[in-house]
Amino acid sequence: MKPILKKTLTHCGIIFFFFLVAAVYMAPAFEGKVILQGDTLKWKAMAKEQHDFHDKTGEYTTWTSSMFSGMPSYQVTNPPYKSVFAKTNQVLNLNILNLSGDVGVIFLYLLGFYVALIAIGMSPWLSLLGALAFGLGSYNIIIIEAGHMTKAYCIAMIAPIVGSMLLILKQKKYIWGGLLFSVALGCQIAFNHIQITYYTMLIGLILGLVYLIYAIKDKEFKSLLLGVCVMVVGAGFAVGANARLLFVNQEYVKYTMRGGSEITVTPEDLYKDGEAKSIAASNGLDIDYAYAWSYGKGETYTLLVPGSYGGGSGETVGTDSEFYKNFRQKQAPLYWGDQPFTSGPVYFGAIVIFLFVLGLFVVKGPERWWILLATILAILMSWGKNLMGFNSFLFYHLPLYNKFRTPSMSLVMANVTMVLMAVLALKAIFDKENPVDRKRLNLGLYISTGVTAGLILLMMALSGSFSFSGAGDAQMAAQYGPQWDMIQDVLVKDRKALFMSDSWRSLILVLISAVFVWLYINQKIKQSGIIIGVLACLVLVDLWGVDRRYLNDTNFVSEKKAKIKPSQTDQILDQYAAQFKDEDYRVFDLSVNTFNDSYPSAFHHQIGGYNAAKLRRYQDLIDFYLSRHINPDVLNMLNARYVVMSGQNGQPMVQRNPDALGNAWFVDAYQLVDDANAEILALNNFNPADTAIIDKRFAEMVQGKNLERDSNSVIIMEHQKPYNPNYVVYKTKASKDQLAVFSEVYYAPDWRAYIDGKPAEHFRVNYILRAMVIPAGEHKIEFKDEAPLLHKLDKVSVIVSILFILAVAGSLVLYYRKEKKGTEK
Repeated sequence: MKPILKKTLTHCGIIFFFFLVAAVYMAPAFEGKVILQGDTLKWKAMAKEQHDFHDKTGEYTTWTSSMFSGMPSYQVTNPPYKSVFAKTNQVLNLNILNLSGDVGVIFLYLLGFYVALIAIGMSPWLSLLGALAFGLGSYNIIIIEAGHMTKAYCIAMIAPIVGSMLLILKQKKYIWGGLLFSVALGCQIAFNHIQITYYTMLIGLILGLVYLIYAIKDKEFKSLLLGVCVMVVGAGFAVGANARLLFVNQEYVKYTMRGGSEITVTPEDLYKDGEAKSIAASNGLDIDYAYAWSYGKGETYTLLVPGSYGGGSGETVGTDSEFYKNFRQKQAPLYWGDQPFTSGPVYFGAIVIFLFVLGLFVVKGPERWWILLATILAILMSWGKNLMGFNSFLFYHLPLYNKFRTPSMSLVMANVTMVLMAVLALKAIFDKENPVDRKRLNLGLYISTGVTAGLILLMMALSGSFSFSGAGDAQMAAQYGPQWDMIQDVLVKDRKALFMSDSWRSLILVLISAVFVWLYINQKIKQSGIIIGVLACLVLVDLWGVDRRYLNDTNFVSEKKAKIKPSQTDQILDQYAAQFKDEDYRVFDLSVNTFNDSYPSAFHHQIGGYNAAKLRRYQDLIDFYLSRHINPDVLNMLNARYVVMSGQNGQPMVQRNPDALGNAWFVDAYQLVDDANAEILALNNFNPADTAIIDKRFAEMVQGKNLERDSNSVIIMEHQKPYNPNYVVYKTKASKDQLAVFSEVYYAPDWRAYIDGKPAEHFRVNYILRAMVIPAGEHKIEFKDEAPLLHKLDKVSVIVSILFILAVAGSLVLYYRKEKKGTEK
């Protein structure tokens, strides 16, 4: 058999094996079942209004009215755009085969890491081992169970991006490296989880800096510069073809919670029972909010021993557990780490950690240093508020970092780097062309075994002094009252038992792996394939066993059960609306976690909802007037026609609010205020039916005009079927000019106003709403979400995609012509 054919068949066989691994893990998906993913269900509720409109009309919207009184939908669901990388993703995630995305993401985890290792010169079998070690890491599986699918797909592309950089900088294969870099980065951006792309950039910067130092030392700066130029061009294609996705979100983020706030007052400034204080204006998230999910320093031990901190907040326990014996329940709150709660631990695998430490002794050159530095940075960043000096500096000084939250997510960097170092360690041991001295290998093996196995033994010895109680216990203590002491005793016993059993598990895996590596180093076993096969089986058994604790067949349900259905509250609301002939109203639902629950948004327009990138001004409104103290005037101006509360036995109780101001109204007067501070404070004491609060930045819209209300004036919203979030229309009639306030959220970048088909000015009032001066007479008022930047950038994405395809074709022609000339010589 020809070498090329043999190599091709080997690659195809391994890729098919990856598909089998994904298919076996997700076997119920082939029976038509789906994972009951919490975040996916939340997203479906958020996006239902848009999906329903598309199903009925074939059109897409860029606005949703279903939550927070209306907001851009860029971080909910986007209209599709024509990008070569968006199309490529449909192949990579197996959507082209109409397979479940859950199957596709595991397949892509494995394929991505395999391609990265092959690109940097690893053998197919060693690359197979590395792919299994990365793809089945617990965090990668747990986020599938949670429904963080865009994050998962982006994580799958980190290794190919890093591999392409090494292909360019180390192996100086500029054409293939540049193509892989463009495709991997372009696909990652198209999968759309910017925080993961940010972490990828940090890895790339560290890698580049280390290679810069080596290039200066070895006097190879020109080749480094050429490699950097190749990556700049590749990044240009990746960014350009995804221009719409990136730059529309860049525009939007300025107006969201992640863009900071211009106000310097706090809700305490409104109330006598609070001490007034001022805060600095910011350009990012609040650090306490951003750092809520910070990995504990000691919790980092879960990378080596999965159950050392109790596993998950709803850890599955056996019938022999103390919790089951006492309470007959198979899920227990065993997690005792620093985070508010978690689905499960971040576990890279005991074998990976052992080989990573070994790699620090046997891997030479820049790889040792950039991998070590990136791993340390990832772990330090994951600690968040638990290492405040370091991480507060990053939060306030590292560009764009204050736009993100959940520091524990930075461990995705360490997952890539530690598995990569583990594979490089094995490559160094197996390398016969550039062998490492046997004494050095043995010394590294003894030290790495001593460090990992010794750490496990030490922690087991010290476990008697551990409290086995964590941050979540205080909340449970308040919930269970006098019974808590007994419950905690039960939990502590199970936490200790899990700690010890998983410690023994990891210790045995480390020792078995060390023995087989020692047998090869000392030539007791001379075939590297045997060692790779044994380690691959151990890694597969290890990670598969931990993963199945958090995602297994019990997580699957029929598609029918996974569908969002109207709740009892929704049915009652519909009955009331039919009785009172109410249309186009909003609901203030206090029977749920009002501003952290998206489910009510599925069937009714809500004052609340859930979105991690809601508009900053709306969040201010929540903080000042809709949470601690509920201001009825603010609710009225938001058209909160119905209020839902929990009645007896938790049953919903619906009340109709007769004072809700409806969709639009004319006012008698306006009050000009100096700035955003004065604007939001003024809402505490005004009648929105009579007066509009206007920031002086919009003073020219109303000054010098007679806007006294005509008592016979009329403004009516036309009800649409089907409802179109991108379009609102009103009919007005008045004998003189009127100042109209619309119960619609003001978002200047996208919305345009028209009077009788001609462009008209509209402006912001009451901190968050729209307003317009409407001339006398009868008129048709239209608001259209035209999203001009989005449509302009659609053209850019198409043009750059075409240029990229031409560049790929040209590069391949150039490469094969060069190869042909080399063969002829």
